[in-house]
Amino acid sequence: MNCRLPLSLILLAFAGCDRLTIHSVGDGGPDSLAGKWEQVDAGTANYNAVAGSSPANVLVVGDQGTILHWDGTALLREESGTTANLRGVAVASEALAYAVGEQGTVLRRQDSVWTPEAPLTTAVLNAVCATEDSAVAVGEQGTVLIANQGVWTLAANNRNDNYYAVTETSSGPLIVGALGVMVQPDVQKATMPTALPPHTDNKFKVVAGAAPHASGALLVGLDGTVFAWSAGVASRLDAVSGTDKPLTPQKFLRAVSEVDGKAWIVGHEGLVLTMVPGSPPSFTVIPTPDDRWLLGVYAAASSDIWVVGRSGLILRGPPGVRGVPDGGVRD
Repeated sequence: MNCRLPLSLILLAFAGCDRLTIHSVGDGGPDSLAGKWEQVDAGTANYNAVAGSSPANVLVVGDQGTILHWDGTALLREESGTTANLRGVAVASEALAYAVGEQGTVLRRQDSVWTPEAPLTTAVLNAVCATEDSAVAVGEQGTVLIANQGVWTLAANNRNDNYYAVTETSSGPLIVGALGVMVQPDVQKATMPTALPPHTDNKFKVVAGAAPHASGALLVGLDGTVFAWSAGVASRLDAVSGTDKPLTPQKFLRAVSEVDGKAWIVGHEGLVLTMVPGSPPSFTVIPTPDDRWLLGVYAAASSDIWVVGRSGLILRGPPGVRGVPDGGVRD
């Protein structure tokens, strides 16, 4: 006989273990998607970024050196060794990851242990991307750090741009930031271009989020802007072609992640959007429980989306699709 059980509190804690609890938000009504997210009870820290290499290897970073790791069964706190606010995280493999943040903080995770890298700057670092061989961390006042085979270098840069995101593309890392800057560093030489490509099509806005897309990247930012970048050219996706008619809510979009041909985009005032490519692309607003700012998203699988934000907010979705975590009661 099949039984449908309500989602209940899943206690992932045992005596002496610093684990967290995951529970259902609770339905806000028979037709409400907002109440059908899973919400993580993870304290009150601001969570600024989330990344992973698989549904069983997800990292969340936040203020006061907070780091959480999901291993497919439990969400565990990990000792970071710092009280600096962490703003970015990249997962290169099951064993290797990096986190970056304020005061020039760079942390390396190797086989579940976090260690600090030798400081090369005191600037705020906002984001990082990584492979098993190299990594790029970006921040304010033109700061770019590049690691080759584990050795970090402060990249030569004659510009003072504020950089907010970096992602891998088929042609190497792409850095984006204030005033719509989009630029690729020379990873092998640890240098930045002396000149930027020309700005086109209303890109003089903050670009705050970036993720791999096809052979290039998806970029999101201020006023609901969404771009597809490829081979040095950024094409606007957030408005009807040839017009300024918006296809997205005019809010600050902070992060993007793509899986199985669908992009998940998050932003201020609790905004979650999905985007399916097309001419024009199709954008859908996914309701969330409240209007806290959403700052990070990781699409681990089409049925496993992680969203993080201000004041301890961590959601798993899609709403109404996922059950509770492995080992718990399922829908």
